[in-house]
Amino acid sequence: MRTLIILLTAFWFAGCSLTREVPPEQGYQLHLDAPEAKEAACADRVLRVALLQAPQWLQGTAIYYAADGGRLYRYTRARWEQPPVFQLQQITEKCIIESGLFEAVVPYKSQAKNDWLLEIRIERMLQRIDAAGAGETELMLYGVLVDQYSRIVMAQKTFRYASSSEKANVQTAMDAWNRAAASYRDDLLNWLQQQCNDQPKEDRSDVDLR
Repeated sequence: MRTLIILLTAFWFAGCSLTREVPPEQGYQLHLDAPEAKEAACADRVLRVALLQAPQWLQGTAIYYAADGGRLYRYTRARWEQPPVFQLQQITEKCIIESGLFEAVVPYKSQAKNDWLLEIRIERMLQRIDAAGAGETELMLYGVLVDQYSRIVMAQKTFRYASSSEKANVQTAMDAWNRAAASYRDDLLNWLQQQCNDQPKEDRSDVDLR
């Protein structure tokens, strides 16, 4: 009996040791520096930012990659700290607010009146890995700027960024997405500043904008 207890105890400690040796799941987050301040070209206008649209698999915390044949696979020891669609929503709103372009930037469900509506859709955010282990990481978004009063589409733009690497893994994907998100932030602000300069504000003081 004593021998049996000793053996069971030894197996239990061995199991604990093996469990501790399994690497922990790594969490990832997009990290960007603060954007440069812009000239307040729309200082007399309020912008509303719609909720970002994205494919279902970008609304969770799993990190996917594509292999030959177009099949999707999930990194088993890595995950997003927050879903990509939520992170890019924060990046979009935060960079516009910090840029100082507009009088105010309000979230989609705000009761405040606004002049323009910005709609962003994530088209692709994926790493593709070929049979040799090399990969391409892509981020593509589509933006639409809508006049709140007339509902007319004032401008639209595709933001696409791709990066290749000889050795593809979750870290190379994160590095590429961080660079892409920073480029998207800068390009978005430049695009909005251009629209502010090209679209003079109309006097609608007698109109109830909703």
